[in-house]
Amino acid sequence: MYTISIPQMNHPRHVSSFLRQIINNKGKEVYVDLSKVQSAFPNVCVPISGMIQYYQEEGITFKFSDVYPDYLNQAHFFKPLAVKENIIQLKRKCLDQIWMFSSSEDVNEIVNAFVNEISQSIVCEQGVVDGLTWCINEVMDNVLQHSKVTDGFIMGQIHKNTKHIAICIFDYGQGIFNSLYNTKYSTRNAGDAITQAIKEGITRDKKIGQGNGLWGLHNIVQSNSGQLFITSDKASYMLRKNQIDIFTKVPKISQEKGCTIVDFQIDTDKTISVVDSLGGYNQPINLHIENLEDDNGNLNYKLSEKSSGTGTRQSGERIRIEILNIYNETSKPIIINFDGISVISSSFADELVGKLVIHFGFYNFTQIIRMRNTNSVIQAIIDRSVKQRISESIGKDF
Repeated sequence: MYTISIPQMNHPRHVSSFLRQIINNKGKEVYVDLSKVQSAFPNVCVPISGMIQYYQEEGITFKFSDVYPDYLNQAHFFKPLAVKENIIQLKRKCLDQIWMFSSSEDVNEIVNAFVNEISQSIVCEQGVVDGLTWCINEVMDNVLQHSKVTDGFIMGQIHKNTKHIAICIFDYGQGIFNSLYNTKYSTRNAGDAITQAIKEGITRDKKIGQGNGLWGLHNIVQSNSGQLFITSDKASYMLRKNQIDIFTKVPKISQEKGCTIVDFQIDTDKTISVVDSLGGYNQPINLHIENLEDDNGNLNYKLSEKSSGTGTRQSGERIRIEILNIYNETSKPIIINFDGISVISSSFADELVGKLVIHFGFYNFTQIIRMRNTNSVIQAIIDRSVKQRISESIGKDF
C-alpha cells in the first residue's frame, strides 16, 4: 500500500504535493496520512476531495489515518454532499462543507443557500453580497458548460477575524487549455490559456457563452483588493494585492484531465461595484432584496418567515446582521414586521433591536428601522431591552 502524507491543508501548495505523490503511486491502494493536519481551507479541501473522488472512479482505493481534525468529517471531505440528496441540510447549513453539483438547479440552490448564510453571518459593505452572488453563479456555470464532466465541487468559508470570505470551486474536467484548444485563440500553453480566459469575450464557443465569467470574476476580485487563484492544467495564475504571478510545471491528474481550481477571497469590509466591474452593464437584480419589496416599494422584513425563530440570541444576531447587509445594499428604510409573532425573548430583542439602536444611534434608528404589528407584550420586551442596552452603552462611554 502506497502512503501519502498531507501535513497541512492551509495553502495551495499542499494540493500540488498531494498530486505529485499520487502520480508516483503505482498501486491500487493508497493510505493517506492526515495526522498532522490542524487547519483546513477550501482551496485545499475542495481540490483534494474532488481528486480523491476522481481516482476512486479510476479504481484506486483510499484509506485514511484515524487521526485528523473533526472539521474534515464535518466538511464531508471524504464524501462530498450531493445537492439533490441533501437539500434540507443545504438550507440549514451550507458553509464549511463540500458540495457536489451537477445541474443548473443545483447551482441555484447552492447560490441561494450561500447568500442566505453569508448575509446572516457577517456584515458586508455595499456590493459585496451582489458581487459574491455573481461570481459564484458564473464560475459554477463554467463548470457545467465547459468542463465536459458531470460534477463540480464547491466550498465556502467565512473568516470573521480577517473579514473575508473564501470560495473554492473545482472540477476534474478537461481544463482551460483543452477547452480553448483548436479555437481561434491558439493558446500556446496552460499559462497562456488562463491569461486568455480572463479577458473579456474569450470563450470556446459564443453559442454557449459570451466569455464574461472569469473576466468579470477577475475584475470584481481586483476591485475589492481580494485574492484570486486559478489553477488549470500545468499552470497557476495568482492575483494577490493587485500583483499577478504565473507559475508553471504544476502537476495534473492525467493528460486528458486538466482540472480547474478557482479560488477567490473577497474582503467583506471593502465595497464592490458590480456595475463598474462589468464595464458599466446594468446592475444585476438582487432577488433576495427584490422579494422583500411590498406593493409600495417598502422593504418588508417578515420575522414569521425566518426559520431560526424569535426566541434566541443567536437568531437575533443572524437577523440583525442580515438587516444591516440589506441596508448597506439599498440605503432604504426597512420594516421589521412582527405579524404572526405573539412573543419574543428578551435576548432576541436585545440582540436585534437593542444593538441596532446602538449601531445607528437612536435618531437614525427611528429613520431607518420601522417596526410594525407589535403587540403590547412585544412592545414591553423591546422597550425594556432598548433601555438596558442604552443604559449599558452610556455607562461604558462614561
